[in-house]
Amino acid sequence: MKKFISLSLIAISVSLQAQEDLSKSIQAKWMMEKVVQDGNDVSGEHNPQSNRYIVFKKDGSFESGGEPYGRNTGKYFVDESKASLRLDSDAGEEDDSTWSIEIKENKMIWTGVGSEWAERFIIIYTKAEK
Repeated sequence: MKKFISLSLIAISVSLQAQEDLSKSIQAKWMMEKVVQDGNDVSGEHNPQSNRYIVFKKDGSFESGGEPYGRNTGKYFVDESKASLRLDSDAGEEDDSTWSIEIKENKMIWTGVGSEWAERFIIIYTKAEK
């Protein structure tokens, strides 16, 4: 029984550490690699010049840019317990969004949440070289 409790506490500790690291893990520049809508690759429409990016700063702000949408700024919020990301855009409420996020090595995968429209999208980012 003591072994089981010890193993459970270790597993919980590792899980909590991984969640706490999520906020720090995204603090970088990320290049948009792929946009999937309804299971179809629509990257050519949403990232035609392959130059879209987002930068998450330590102060909780973000900056994004690239064609065809141009520059945007705002604040971001990470919910560690849900592994979710909320973008609060300076462009206005209609530009705000919430995503479930997963990081695997140098890739960050966003899955839209919160509305039927958002849930149709998956976006894959690659961490930019320093």
